[in-house]
Amino acid sequence: MSKSFLFLAVLCLSGLVNGQCANPQQRPEIRSLSPDERARFFKALDQLRANGELDRLSKLHVANADTIHGHPVFLAFHRVFVSDFASALNKVDPGLPVPYWDWSLDATNPIASEVFTNEYLGGNGAGPNNCVQGGPFANWQMNVDSPHCLARKFNNGDTIAPFWPPEALLSMQKTCSQYGALSSGIENGCHGAVHLGISGDMSTMFAPNDPFFFLHHGMVDKLWYDWQLMEPNTRFQLYDSVNYNDATVSANDPIPGYPNVRVRDVLDPRSNLCYAYVDSGSRAATKRLMQAVDQQALQRNAKSANGGPVPTGASDMTTAAAAAAAAATAASPSSMNGLPPAMPPAASSATPDLQQQQQQIADARGMNPASAAIAAAASAAGNGIPTAQSTAQLNDMTSQVSRLSGNGNARASASAALHDQQINFLQNTILNGLSGNRGVDIASSILGRHHRFLRRYINGIMRRDDSEVKGLGLDDILTGLAGGLLGKDGLVGHLLQGVGHVVEVLPQGLGETLKAVGSITDNVVNDVFNILKLPQVDMSKVPEKERQIPYVAKLPDWWYQRNNLNSTYANQLHDQIHQMIDGFNSIPGYVSPAVAYYAAKKYGGAK
Repeated sequence: MSKSFLFLAVLCLSGLVNGQCANPQQRPEIRSLSPDERARFFKALDQLRANGELDRLSKLHVANADTIHGHPVFLAFHRVFVSDFASALNKVDPGLPVPYWDWSLDATNPIASEVFTNEYLGGNGAGPNNCVQGGPFANWQMNVDSPHCLARKFNNGDTIAPFWPPEALLSMQKTCSQYGALSSGIENGCHGAVHLGISGDMSTMFAPNDPFFFLHHGMVDKLWYDWQLMEPNTRFQLYDSVNYNDATVSANDPIPGYPNVRVRDVLDPRSNLCYAYVDSGSRAATKRLMQAVDQQALQRNAKSANGGPVPTGASDMTTAAAAAAAAATAASPSSMNGLPPAMPPAASSATPDLQQQQQQIADARGMNPASAAIAAAASAAGNGIPTAQSTAQLNDMTSQVSRLSGNGNARASASAALHDQQINFLQNTILNGLSGNRGVDIASSILGRHHRFLRRYINGIMRRDDSEVKGLGLDDILTGLAGGLLGKDGLVGHLLQGVGHVVEVLPQGLGETLKAVGSITDNVVNDVFNILKLPQVDMSKVPEKERQIPYVAKLPDWWYQRNNLNSTYANQLHDQIHQMIDGFNSIPGYVSPAVAYYAAKKYGGAK
């Protein structure tokens, strides 16, 4: 049995209880290791370099580079790869904790992190070849891809550009409902910023030469693991090709480089691989802040419902659908109190099952059955199904909208005009959207053009004689379309990301929504410091620039080309991150966990 998959056979010997290993190895954040554990870790790493294991891992990564980057197997491969590394470490030092690096804590000013000191992993390279000359890996000589010193060349000269802040990571995890969406968001977004921030060997396919690689990919794997824990009954089985160009994938697919390991074998690390992560506090602190932000938005919406000013935000700051729905409500000429949740997918024709489903939707929400049919068809049409099927779904929807047309009445022309515009709008949104031609923001289109023509023809719809053929009232139209188009799993959620990517990764419009949020109280900020186990800092005395979340750097096109990624899609994520950062920076009193960590180290005497 080759070393490339021996580690899995060893780990599978762990006793399983209810499908999970009885005693999973805990993977801590590297700064939580004791000095003795840290020294053992660095000693074991040097042994892996000496015994050729680090060379083996680097060669394996290089050999499979084209198949493990820019494809759905990205997360699954690197989960196996880091576990292979962990197994090698434990062979030279049994029981050694295998740490990860939570770089989100260092996002605002990475170079200030203790991980770049000689007590940890050392700093930047120096000299003509950018050789690492300090720390436990000083003067390391590597063999892959050719003999050379271990090199680092930070992307901002002597410093490193900011990483994705913890707010962006949590927002991505809360927004993504499918494996491929999360994987593509990580791979096109936060993953590359760390590789290129450190650079040198880390910007090549033999990046595993640098131990930073394994600490970084431990964090990447933790992002997936934490996302799985959010819905453990389903997400530990999810594997799909959403947002990738791969036609089909299966959990039965082999992991590149590990021919005897299937994707399904590694979906739940608590079973065969037998490990779990210990949170650094960054995620928990971010969740505490998001609860406060959500509460602010709920209070604003409550004021609006009681006759106060109309909010510009939504009650759930972490989902695009809620933000779009709140905007739709505010723009609507009728005062709907919120929008219905997402509709389940409909069949491509009005089968008895579909009719029953629509009636259940209508009964549960007091909706006109035709309105429920519109919602169900809208949701199904955006569910990533092929164009031929989406056309059938569109026909179902438009047949319901057709009921708007009047009969034998002077106002029929207004209803007919509305009908035509509805049909054209839906066709452009769905069919063009599913084919990947989405040069415009779908949400803006819905909230703009859709409501403009609804208002224009509102009188023609609402002033009908009793003798007329009944169509749908305005509330029915808005309820059905909002549920099917703007609902959590509705059409907009599947079409918002352009350039062939049909599932959103980050919440749309969050930056503007956050600007409407009130101030964050001192007790919430104190909670952040306490969760992170940091000394309290009077943030009012910290310079304003250091209280702000900085923008992340845009990565070069060659990085995306080398990793089979889509630079246009990545730049879109980059722009969304900046809008999000602007929103958080506009909230009075808001202190990001990354800002708190940096401030405590610089001004609070934290060690």
